[in-house]
Amino acid sequence: MLRIVALLVCLPWLAVGCAGTQNDKGVRTPVVVIALDTLRADHVSCCGGPPGLTPNIDALAGDGVLFRTARATAPWTLPSFATMFTGLPPHEHGAVGGEYRRLADERTTLAERLDAEGYATAGYVSINYLTAETGMHQGCNATRLYGSIDGLDQAEAITHLGVSFLADRRAEPFFLFLHYFGPHAPYEPPADWLARHYDGDPRASGEPVLDLMLSDANGARQKDGGMYDWLEGVTDPGYAPAAYRAEVAYVDDHVGRVIARLRELGLYDEALVVLVADHGEHMGEHGIWYSHTEPYDETLRVPWIVKLPGGRLAGRVVDDAVSLLDFLPTVLDAVGLPAADELPGCSLLPLAAGADDASRSPSLAETGSVETLFTKSLLDGDLKLLCFRTGDEVRYELFDLAADPGETVDIAARRPDDLARLRRRLWSLCDPEHPVVAGPASRPIVIDVAGERRLRSLGY
Repeated sequence: MLRIVALLVCLPWLAVGCAGTQNDKGVRTPVVVIALDTLRADHVSCCGGPPGLTPNIDALAGDGVLFRTARATAPWTLPSFATMFTGLPPHEHGAVGGEYRRLADERTTLAERLDAEGYATAGYVSINYLTAETGMHQGCNATRLYGSIDGLDQAEAITHLGVSFLADRRAEPFFLFLHYFGPHAPYEPPADWLARHYDGDPRASGEPVLDLMLSDANGARQKDGGMYDWLEGVTDPGYAPAAYRAEVAYVDDHVGRVIARLRELGLYDEALVVLVADHGEHMGEHGIWYSHTEPYDETLRVPWIVKLPGGRLAGRVVDDAVSLLDFLPTVLDAVGLPAADELPGCSLLPLAAGADDASRSPSLAETGSVETLFTKSLLDGDLKLLCFRTGDEVRYELFDLAADPGETVDIAARRPDDLARLRRRLWSLCDPEHPVVAGPASRPIVIDVAGERRLRSLGY
């Protein structure tokens, strides 16, 4: 199976007298970030998912720090990665979709910060939202290619290019970002991987699954854009969840291949290796299937692993709720670079080390690009608030995650004091006068017809 591949290739800018952690050879810490799109935490074995589904991710967690209750700052790709790249929440970095589909040049990304410290930087990605079209290439010289590479499918291409870069750059400090799209719908794993997780007949006699996907019972957006065409003819409701599990297992295999190559090159022990997902996926929860639109926990809880140089803090598990707003400060801290004072987040390494007074950022998540149509969520202990704005109507939901982790029972009416307190806290973090973007709209982006069609087919 051939898939569309988008590449973001970043070339080095070399500086003299750079700071940062160095190994015994005087080389600064290599940084590898492996990003797995649309990966729910509950499908990662070490985060409580099915045993044996993700052995390579589990092994990496054993060598590093596992943040088992990490949450994204948005339930879809662009704003979530923009937060990880800039250290800013969506309403501050402004790349939230709609007419705000470009990260402003004034924002400083992780690649730019490492580039300024003498790192060679490279990224291999698989969706338009992470390329120069949306400003996410900053700190890089970008090249984009659509189509197959030497007949390889998408994950094969990402891995091939990534391990080739590792071999070429091992003598100098580098930052490598690998983005695997696999668990994102449509779920189309290679046939041999699907066979390991599904032995039924997807087209046996029964009701078409597509009828449900296109009905009012499914609360997903953009249903008429072709996002469910991959389910044409499928009648087994168990097929899609099994195909998703197969996709997860397949990208886990590629994680293992990248780690193995790091070991072969003698880079693994000294490297900072970070594995993260940008968001999860609705799989029927809250009446939404195979999409990611609302900031309930099935779309926000993601795996986050930080394997530190020299095996520091190996095997630590942090169960405290943490936010990916702290991703950039944590990465910079791990390589001995200070985070910029203007960033609202903080490094989570003190928390991982067991510091009693360790800081962490609020778990705020946001989606929406229009001031009259957005959703925000805020976690406070076991309580989670959701705010829905539709036109002139503003509606709140409140959940006790300790008693109701699936967010099925709205207790807003029963807990008015908690509701009022969390509402005040939410709007202390966001400007109610500018709830979507705290500034002017970014300049429009240009995506060709084929690219626009593909994004629509993916539910964007």
